[in-house]
Amino acid sequence: MGKKGKKAQAGKRKKLTPKDVSKRLDALAKKLEEELEGADLFAPLPPTEDCAVCLVPLPYVKSERRYQPCCGNSICKACAIEHEESIKKQNEEKSAGKKVTFTCPFCREAIPACVDEEQAQLQARCLKNDHHALRLMGGFHRRGECGKTKDELKALDYYIRAVELDSPAACARIGTSYNEGIGVAVDKERAALFERVGALRGDIGARYNIGVAEYDFGNHEIGIRHWKIAAEAGYQLSLDALKGIFNTNCVGKEFISKEYLDSVYRACHQAQMEVNSEEREKYSDAKG
Repeated sequence: MGKKGKKAQAGKRKKLTPKDVSKRLDALAKKLEEELEGADLFAPLPPTEDCAVCLVPLPYVKSERRYQPCCGNSICKACAIEHEESIKKQNEEKSAGKKVTFTCPFCREAIPACVDEEQAQLQARCLKNDHHALRLMGGFHRRGECGKTKDELKALDYYIRAVELDSPAACARIGTSYNEGIGVAVDKERAALFERVGALRGDIGARYNIGVAEYDFGNHEIGIRHWKIAAEAGYQLSLDALKGIFNTNCVGKEFISKEYLDSVYRACHQAQMEVNSEEREKYSDAKG
């Protein structure tokens, strides 16, 4: 075999097997145990990255931010909506002229016209070791979406690579795999490990899941403390869980007050109003 052939073979990814993925998960679990050792799970959440456009810290809730595979940046929902509305308005004013193309709010690259183009962008980001892209690609393979075949091993491969790059959300995804037996045998202890590290890194979905596990196990105060952390970060399921316990006199109500619930709902609502107001002002200033 010539040098070119050897290089091509060396650059080709090894075929995934359950045994190899299992070994990688075992090795990763050992690293996460070290990361978790001595950590305070009730410490304040780590800060999120800033929106690439307005430089305001991004919300913890994933639905309130958008990942842009073209440039690998994350944009807050308010900036994304303002940008889309601006282009829509320009197109409405150009009734007979050439329409303005929808672009990324940050890099101004055209938004992909089809799934294949979007997947190509995402794959390019994966090759750059972007943990957001790796986690998203893992999800597509897990569910068999966006032209990807449903493949639990490939999903785990992407999630493992994302966790190694400090992804909080990918930790939660692997935790779900162990909880539900998706691609691996059910292992509640291993699931708890990945979810705890995910929560420690700032994933509020993992934080909520820990609260559920602790509450169901009878550790009501601990479970509620976890739900409070996620609720204060805007996670609706945690807010609903706390409200449900308070309103139905379930076990643990003594750890929740009406004043606390009111303050959390007000804080979350006010934070969203402030973000939307700030983005509207920036948009108006830019137009002026």
